[in-house]
Amino acid sequence: MKLIAAASIALLVAGCASVQGGGRSLFNGVSLEGWSRKAVHGGGGGLWSVENGTLVANQEPGHTGGLLGTDRSYADFEIELEFSADDPADTGLFLRTREDGMGYQITIDNHAKGTVGSLYAPTAGNFLVQYPDWRRTYRTEGWNHLRARITGQPARINAWLNGVQTLDFQDTIPRYPREGYIGLQVHGGAGSWGEASRARFRNIRITELD
Repeated sequence: MKLIAAASIALLVAGCASVQGGGRSLFNGVSLEGWSRKAVHGGGGGLWSVENGTLVANQEPGHTGGLLGTDRSYADFEIELEFSADDPADTGLFLRTREDGMGYQITIDNHAKGTVGSLYAPTAGNFLVQYPDWRRTYRTEGWNHLRARITGQPARINAWLNGVQTLDFQDTIPRYPREGYIGLQVHGGAGSWGEASRARFRNIRITELD
């Protein structure tokens, strides 16, 4: 009985572990291999470095930014990552991004007027879904976990912040392409990023869906 119980516990732990940390890694922890700076949104892509297994983002001189995007395009997938963002820092996770930097954005806007875990459409210039309780879920110290899922066309998008679902949105139009690159943002503007602010990302993993 003890052996059976131990085996059952081991299977349960393994099943829980597969919820987070599954799929394929998009960041190797040592270089920007598989990613490229995208000169969009009025900047050259932002300043990106790899420090202790972490992607570190900063604004460029002149308070410009842009995106760091995957070299590959993706259609239906689930992505998860860990992030931390200083206050103030304005960043985000872009899904199905076009070459001009437009795509669905899961916001990571850690500042007085910001929001984390909402869904923004840059082409429309407004939110598709806002998550008003983000400060209850967001961790000001340490790492946060973000998971997002996008399927279909028009797209259905779900997102979770630290295990709490922040949105479930079904679009009614093909707002962005059926597939596009995944982007991490450095938002431009002097007011959106402090002089010493940084955003950090690690453990970026993707599961492509049929």
